[in-house]
Amino acid sequence: MGLPSLREAVRRHPGAWSLAATFAASLLLRGLYLWGAPDRDWPFSVFFAGDARFFHTAALELARGREGTAALPYHPPLFPALLGGLYRLLGEPRGSALPYKLALAVLGAATVALCQGWWRRLLGTAWAWVAAGLYATSFGWLVLSTSYSNETVSALWLCFTCALVLKASQTLSWPASVALGGVMGLGTLTRAEHLGLWPFLFVYAWSARERTRPLVPWLARWGVAVAVSLLVLVPGAVRNLDTMRALNARAPQLEPLPEWVPVTVYGPLNFAMANHAGATGGFTPALINQGGFNGQLDPSRPEHRRLLLHGYAEGLRWMMAAPGDAARLAWTKLDLWLDGLSLGVGVSDVPGGLTGARAPVDVFVPDEAWLKWPLAALLLAGMLLSLRPAFAPFRLLSLVVLHRVLVTLAFFGYARGLLVVFPALLPLLLLPLKVLTERHAGVARRVPVVAGALLLLLWVEAAVLAARDVPRRFMASGSTDAANGKLIQDDRVRLWPQP
Repeated sequence: MGLPSLREAVRRHPGAWSLAATFAASLLLRGLYLWGAPDRDWPFSVFFAGDARFFHTAALELARGREGTAALPYHPPLFPALLGGLYRLLGEPRGSALPYKLALAVLGAATVALCQGWWRRLLGTAWAWVAAGLYATSFGWLVLSTSYSNETVSALWLCFTCALVLKASQTLSWPASVALGGVMGLGTLTRAEHLGLWPFLFVYAWSARERTRPLVPWLARWGVAVAVSLLVLVPGAVRNLDTMRALNARAPQLEPLPEWVPVTVYGPLNFAMANHAGATGGFTPALINQGGFNGQLDPSRPEHRRLLLHGYAEGLRWMMAAPGDAARLAWTKLDLWLDGLSLGVGVSDVPGGLTGARAPVDVFVPDEAWLKWPLAALLLAGMLLSLRPAFAPFRLLSLVVLHRVLVTLAFFGYARGLLVVFPALLPLLLLPLKVLTERHAGVARRVPVVAGALLLLLWVEAAVLAARDVPRRFMASGSTDAANGKLIQDDRVRLWPQP
């Protein structure tokens, strides 16, 4: 294809070429990050361990077609199934997780591109490019989208969810209702709290609907969407039925566990672990560890069975008995969630840097929180601006962020919990800046261009670091296993670059 014909193709299909360019640039940066990382062959990252060990083991069992012993359905099933599919397609790991991490990086890069596609309708082309650049270069997302992390898949479903609801904000067609239901179901199979978005989506759709259209067809289409999302959960619930019956049969003297589990049993348990006198705001298995169980959940233990069945009641009982402590804990959770704003851009995490700590089951957060509170103020400003009629579509994004805030307050404060709502959060962050710059036409044109040029420098930095003969190394400290002296990856770990 010659240069003139290429120009003509771009002119005719600017949206498609924009998506392709965003995808290619995002994937390139993820590849450069991996190539220069010391952990490129590991299933987890120096900066995020998460549930990589479980995901790898579960994926191996699925790839080998093994039916293991009945295990409590604690983790949502879609990500292990996806990873198992990669193991079948590419072969089981042979000393390196790099091929599978690159496949996950493709998903992460696709999410950036797809978000940029519908962000253009909200922010305009120039600011949508800036938002996509921030998403592509986000250090937190460079880490998550190149690790065994279900946040990568969850963000993709959230991107689709927001795009479908915004496109059908006034009228939801029958095909769109089925598609939305399918996406919501898949999102729930990735992270169970995705199902809790339905009331927030409905509130937005109700406020945005055309008042002149008949109400019954509108309700019917949304009802179909909800029904489809629930139908997607049925096969997993049927599989869990035999598992739960087998677990109940092992301990017939105990109160039976619920047999109908659409996704996971972790709601009551996590609520209890997140809300008690010893809670830290982040993840801690202190309640499970009582009695010397070392974090191993065993539903045949009466104390564990009680948490699985009555965790919500136990957590609420503590909150009612100690409202002051519960309020302080809620603020701590929100503060930990906002730590996700401390993460900067590029492979060097500018401006926070690479010295900091990785909390249990969470992503690395730098010690220097230069961005946290200024960005928190921008986010709040964006959510307030969304209340104005001129920015009504942004209300959906505010409701998505509000949903995540409420999930955080109820359960654990995770920095990665903020990163996973980037499809909704980034336009809200940029909205106040867009409004301010539009007061002056010259400034409105220049600011996105300057921001884009600065972001492009991050690709240059990543290429220079990836070209080194020796990847960057990091030092780590934290709790160690008494048996072998190794760091306990599920505990808090401090990290800093090796001199």
